[in-house]
Amino acid sequence: MFKEIPIIYVVALLFLMYLIAYFVKFKNKNVDAFEKMKLSLILFGIYSVVLWLCVPLTPTLETFGYPETVNDIKTDAQILNLLQEYNKAIVRTTDILKWFLFGFIWFFMTNIYLYTTHRENEFNPKNKN
Repeated sequence: MFKEIPIIYVVALLFLMYLIAYFVKFKNKNVDAFEKMKLSLILFGIYSVVLWLCVPLTPTLETFGYPETVNDIKTDAQILNLLQEYNKAIVRTTDILKWFLFGFIWFFMTNIYLYTTHRENEFNPKNKN
């Protein structure tokens, strides 16, 4: 669906959306950490779906056909076209995987931070006043 849009633009837009949603929703400092984790989970879900929509459609690769014998390839241009299309799909999929892993690590680490600060504030004797 978004196969022509550069991945960096998609990730930048989603990251900006994350920051805006986070700061708009949580202007108040006394917000439960689990509410922040819920928002983070929703935004990560949106991020994952958008990246999934950016993955090139692999059935289109099957339309080029899989030559079974050397006689099926008539010209060098056919080989070049086939390799170029496969290469584009592999590079695009690798980029998407890289940015998905970045997003997943970001999501995981921010939620670990939110949970640990919540637990620290819950059990900190200074906050038991």
